[in-house]
Amino acid sequence: MAGWGFSDWREYFANPERAGVVVLALLGTVIVVSLRLDFDVLRTGQSEVGHQSVLLFLLTVASIVLIWFLPDADRRQILTMDHARIRRIVGLTLCVLGMIVRLLALAKLGQQFSAYVTLQEGHELVQTGIYCVIRHPLYLSLLLFGPGFALIFRSLLVLPILVITAAFISTRIYQEERLLRKEFGSVFDQYRNRTWMLIPFIF
Repeated sequence: MAGWGFSDWREYFANPERAGVVVLALLGTVIVVSLRLDFDVLRTGQSEVGHQSVLLFLLTVASIVLIWFLPDADRRQILTMDHARIRRIVGLTLCVLGMIVRLLALAKLGQQFSAYVTLQEGHELVQTGIYCVIRHPLYLSLLLFGPGFALIFRSLLVLPILVITAAFISTRIYQEERLLRKEFGSVFDQYRNRTWMLIPFIF
């Protein structure tokens, strides 16, 4: 809303998909609070985080800039696609799926959740819930959120956002699976062999 401009809020909410992303954000917050999901992103755990703090800071800043810029660009028609509504609908659908996947993952991870690639004290290999099918649902949610948000605001940046997000999570998945393989050995190998990395039946 800050990017769009509060003085023109009626025009913002005149579009169902733009209004939908606000409702989705509020709903997600209510669910996290109501279910008391553990959302401590800065939990460092036992492993060294190295330069991860710098990278996460830069990504956080970039995300905030995009959350501000994309609505502003939509209003001013900067780097935007045509007004075909289907793109906005697809974008909101991706964001809804991203939120569902993320909440399911957070509910299972509990205090093992962290923005860092690290292990917590008494860390267990979660293999139930959504994790019995997908090994990295939190990264899948990022793949859904980024392009989805860009499509809601019909931005031409949807492809660059997808590519950058995919590059980031590819590196993170490699680091995380190497750490889990070192910690859990053959148990992780068996888990990896019977699950999908991100998308069931595809990848």
